[in-house]
Amino acid sequence: MAKEREIKEGFEAEKILGNEVFQKAIKNLKEEYIKHWLNSRNIDDVIMREDLHKAILLLPEIERHLRIIVEKGKITKAQIDKIKNIK
Repeated sequence: MAKEREIKEGFEAEKILGNEVFQKAIKNLKEEYIKHWLNSRNIDDVIMREDLHKAILLLPEIERHLRIIVEKGKITKAQIDKIKNIK
């Protein structure tokens, strides 16, 4: 069952990565974070700028983790297909 779940999650992650709304949301978030980061001029905004910088760096990590799930699902499916062909 765990293998079937891994394959299913891989397909779902691939759909998310290919989803136009998801891509637009990531792009918009990044642009919004950068805008706020660049417009923070007050000396007291240091913590906010640091938080925005971290958030900007995290966005590609979300996509990377989804790609890992996709690849794990593909590898698992290929292994199962290979085993089925051997039998």
